[in-house]
Amino acid sequence: MKKSELIYTVLEKLNIQSDDTHISQELVSSLLDTKRAMLLKQQYSTKGWHLPIEVKQEVCLGLERVDAVSGYSCAGKMLTTSSVLPRSIKIKGKEGPLLIRKEDNTVIAINLVSIERVPFLFSNKFTAMLTYAAVDYDGKLVLISADNKLRFLTSIKVTDVFESPDNVHYSMCANGGSSAIDPWEEEYPVESAMADVLINMIVQELSRTKQIPGDDINNATDEQPAAQPTRRRRY
Repeated sequence: MKKSELIYTVLEKLNIQSDDTHISQELVSSLLDTKRAMLLKQQYSTKGWHLPIEVKQEVCLGLERVDAVSGYSCAGKMLTTSSVLPRSIKIKGKEGPLLIRKEDNTVIAINLVSIERVPFLFSNKFTAMLTYAAVDYDGKLVLISADNKLRFLTSIKVTDVFESPDNVHYSMCANGGSSAIDPWEEEYPVESAMADVLINMIVQELSRTKQIPGDDINNATDEQPAAQPTRRRRY
């Protein structure tokens, strides 16, 4: 289901047909992202690696060679993404990206570590030949290897569950960086069953704050003096 369709459904259920309201399409869009993140955290809090494919997005990121990241250096060869990795939804059991692939879709065997461990990655001879990845303090993804297995990499594909689908839209591999496609006209990364829950949650929340007078209200009523409070009778 497209995001535009989800937004339209919410507004239709609220009976909003004009712009004379503080409930805008942008507000509904923001609530969709917020509630989606909340529901995904609740549903997959103990099984982050079982996330359905419908909620995932894949972004294409360029790579460049560096000698150090965040003041850390190591004996291995390091590559970092040329742009910041979009913020992902933090789900228990899922640390870092779900999947990292080469341009030809070959999966890279990656061991995710914290950035603080970078200087010590190759001190153990039994794990020195592994390939590592870490998220830098500035949000970029760093790939590290002791040999030359990464030397020909110029870009990678990263699959994850991102907080704001709109923000990663133009970095998605499927879109090829095209700005001709409106993010709201793409399939929204959510399961069909969860889409219905999202709509109902947002409708209920906005119904409590909606201030739209009904058509059956007599305008003259607004000019009537306020009713006086009833006095309590003394006995």
